Amino acid sequence: MKKIMVLSFLLMLSVFSFAQSGKGKFSEEEKKELLAKMEEYRARLNLSGEQEAKVEKINEGFFKELSALKQSDEGKLAKYRKFKSAKSNKDKQMKEVLNADQYKIYQQMQTDMKKEMKKKRKS
Repeated sequence: MKKIMVLSFLLMLSVFSFAQSGKGKFSEEEKKELLAKMEEYRARLNLSGEQEAKVEKINEGFFKELSALKQSDEGKLAKYRKFKSAKSNKDKQMKEVLNADQYKIYQQMQTDMKKEMKKKRKS
């Protein structure tokens, strides 16, 4: 199960990174960084076994939507709207699975990732 969570998180980050950077491959340093972030993500949320399974399913569904979105021929605005809708849906599902403290941590982590992506885009 741990491997699936790591892979799903890496997939999420890779989709965003690929879309933002325009390159399709990660360096070894980037891979190590992503793995470290996944471990931090898991540690900070302190998920129970039941929560891990539910979060895994939520992430799988989200990544399937992102994958389909990436491959679609729609315009940027339509893709952005669908992404926001998928993200909103994922957040609602996460709120149902996580307790209040975990959800606050999840939101902060999402904010941090968003800031990091913006920073990477600028450089």
